[in-house]
Amino acid sequence: MDDTRMNADPRAALLETLADSGVRLTRPRRAVVEALATSHGPMTVAEIHARLQDRNVDLGSVYRTVALLCRLDVMRSTDTSSTTQRFELTERFTGHHHHLVCRRCGDIQDIDGCVLQDQALARLARRIRQVARFRVTEHDIRLYGICARCSPA
Repeated sequence: MDDTRMNADPRAALLETLADSGVRLTRPRRAVVEALATSHGPMTVAEIHARLQDRNVDLGSVYRTVALLCRLDVMRSTDTSSTTQRFELTERFTGHHHHLVCRRCGDIQDIDGCVLQDQALARLARRIRQVARFRVTEHDIRLYGICARCSPA
């Protein structure tokens, strides 16, 4: 897999995808897309809303837009052990990447590209196919630990 983000600024591709899907590009939807396109990792709905405070977008519009973008497979939930659900754009807009998850604060950071070497990934897929009769088509890796903000100095 490519070790860099597919598109450093996915706004145009996002807006084109939404327009092609017949979605009306309202002001609140454009604002949410802007927040997602400029984020550097998964965000909660509250974090998305906070980034839009100066744009007068109500929380309900953010929730509805997030639900719509998930239904359109434009964004996805990044499940963690935390009770707070975070969302990010799908890999077709961001490129393949993995996550670092802080066990204390729940923050999620992106690691651009794949942390697995092609040979290791191929061996893993072969082993899973042999043992579980399961064909791996994609993967997502989360590494858990303590982030710099939560670590003692």
